[in-house]
Amino acid sequence: MNTITNKEAALLNLLSEKPKHAYEIEQDIQERDMRFWTEISMSSVYKLLNKLEAQQLLRSTVRLSKKQVAQKIYTLTARGRKAFRDKLLLLLSTWEASKHPLDIGLASLWLLGSEEAIALLTKYGEHLERMRVCYAELEKYLKEHQCPPGNVQLATRRLHMLGGEKKWLQEFIQELQDEKK
Repeated sequence: MNTITNKEAALLNLLSEKPKHAYEIEQDIQERDMRFWTEISMSSVYKLLNKLEAQQLLRSTVRLSKKQVAQKIYTLTARGRKAFRDKLLLLLSTWEASKHPLDIGLASLWLLGSEEAIALLTKYGEHLERMRVCYAELEKYLKEHQCPPGNVQLATRRLHMLGGEKKWLQEFIQELQDEKK
């Protein structure tokens, strides 16, 4: 069996909690701000559910809601639980390079003058700082509400990543400024 994708793993994670219909899954994605840390888009949920069902990682049943509307409820199969567990072990034990749009800009930095590059990178640094403040507030909130450690670490990890990127950026801007002199 092929390894499942990160999108599929995120979806299987939600279904590992309990059987759900697609709208419940979409609500979970929104409530947990999963679009900030997964590759799941709104349009991909139904496609992924169909694909995972075709691979026999999920099964669906139809039930009537309280309003007598037919709902397709998705449940993980034993094969789906195993595939998700295998992917989870891989995700937690292997580093994977992330693709960052800034890298495209860095590769093209030579097209700009040093003053313009420094101004843009300084603006980028301001954005990093705003994000750092947001994640610090999120981390505090999650800790105060005694959320599971993995959820708290979604914020804590970002704080460390932003701190490292901010340090790199300051050094790079200083290097550009020194070259300009």
